[in-house]
Amino acid sequence: MKLSFQNPGLSIAITVSVLAHCVLLAVRFTAPDAFRFKPDDPGLEVILVNAKHDKKPLKADALAQVNLDGGGNADKGRAKSPLPDMRKTEDGDSIEATKRRIAQLEALQQRMLAQAIKRTPFSTPHATDLAQPKEAPQPDGTDQRDSRKIIARTVAEISKEIEDYNKRPKKTQITPSTRAVPYAMYYNALREKIQKLGTLNFPHHGSKQLYGELLIYLPVYQDGTIYKKEGGMRVEYSSGVAGVGRGAPRII
Repeated sequence: MKLSFQNPGLSIAITVSVLAHCVLLAVRFTAPDAFRFKPDDPGLEVILVNAKHDKKPLKADALAQVNLDGGGNADKGRAKSPLPDMRKTEDGDSIEATKRRIAQLEALQQRMLAQAIKRTPFSTPHATDLAQPKEAPQPDGTDQRDSRKIIARTVAEISKEIEDYNKRPKKTQITPSTRAVPYAMYYNALREKIQKLGTLNFPHHGSKQLYGELLIYLPVYQDGTIYKKEGGMRVEYSSGVAGVGRGAPRII
């Protein structure tokens, strides 16, 4: 204190230094919202699809391993495996080509039916044919009857096929619109593993097995370990069975 009174300049410097440090400690610097990490589309489900497009859809219904510009019911077109569907495989860009091919085949079938009807003996002749009859060698009666039967049978079969086809409901290729993300395969493999473990080790109450559904939020690192900070794993939704909600986190 004596030193302070003897040297007023030093006292002022110490006071200013203490006040400056207090101000610096009270001020808190944070990054603006533009620099904060925001997850992409946190509300979109990660699925697998069996078709793909080169371009991203304008609005994605889900996330997947590839881009797919689809439409309609998102439940259609989903896959249990990333491998192509061996029963029916169609790339997204070839759907329109398939539709055009079907239309061409239908037109060809109609032309064949018209030609077959024209060749049948019970078709109505044109006026020019009646006015100018042409002499031609008459075939054998048996051959003529057989030919008539074959033509009539062909006409009936084609007509029946066209009628049956027109009665069928028109099928449309309905697929979800998905945006490609690199972690889709890893996410799906982890989800299947958790579902299998949960099914095998489902909690029991005494001698009875409990039944219920629940949705678990599980943050993980890239190496597969669980991220336990910021709350870690938690149950987002439970069907109301207490044993299921408590047992699921222990299983995982």
